[in-house]
Amino acid sequence: MTKVSVIMPVYNTEKYVWEAIESILIQSFKDFELIIVDDCSTDKSYDICKEYADRDDRVKLFRNEKNLWLVKTRNVLISHISDSSLYISPMDSDDIVIETYLEESFKFLEDNINISAVSANINFMSEDWKITWKREYDKTWDKISKIIFKKSPLCHWASLIRISDFNKIGFYYNEKFARAHDYELWSRFYGNWFKLAILNRYFLSYRIFPWQWKSKHLKITLWNTIKIQSSLIFKYRKIPTFSWVLYLILEILLLSLPSNIVLFLFKKISKIN
Repeated sequence: MTKVSVIMPVYNTEKYVWEAIESILIQSFKDFELIIVDDCSTDKSYDICKEYADRDDRVKLFRNEKNLWLVKTRNVLISHISDSSLYISPMDSDDIVIETYLEESFKFLEDNINISAVSANINFMSEDWKITWKREYDKTWDKISKIIFKKSPLCHWASLIRISDFNKIGFYYNEKFARAHDYELWSRFYGNWFKLAILNRYFLSYRIFPWQWKSKHLKITLWNTIKIQSSLIFKYRKIPTFSWVLYLILEILLLSLPSNIVLFLFKKISKIN
């Protein structure tokens, strides 16, 4: 029986997708399925995925009829999950996970039924597979519940999510948040009193590209971030601290500035704990 569904959206990552798939297929934990949805790639990504699907029945490959972009494709992936699956593992097609990622995450959630999702620290790597820096997340629930007012407290791509709890908060990603959809998901869990956890491990190597922090969508991301943070107060009735209110005001002020200044300052205030 399938216990874990690894869901992987693919779009024009022919250079990296084979390694992402391989890192899942060699997992020490074996009771999984790898569901791939190609979002109308224009390179050889689909063909590479099909080679794996043809020789390994754990790989289930689908293709969108039209380009839906990331968040909608994640929801298409969810629609293909097996009924027997207990957990979802979101995975991107240009990242790599260590061999024991599923085994360690699965065991932790099986042993801690009060936790809805677990993640870990991550490595950041360049396009040529070199580790450039590391990110260590806050581990205790007290710190996680404070940091969520300012930024995403978990790495989405190195997480394992309990499906039964995901169902209780709305079993899909919110398509209104094409930017910061992972942050919105964690805020829903937190807003509905579900707990999240971080393991003191480095499960994932996340590939970072030079253009990512220079995105023309930065202000959209910032605006979505503000809406998510505001929902914690007005929708979920969470009580903010003074430092969080100050942080929110700073973010709102950033929206009135030119994008290059927003980029610089947003990096700075994102480091405020």
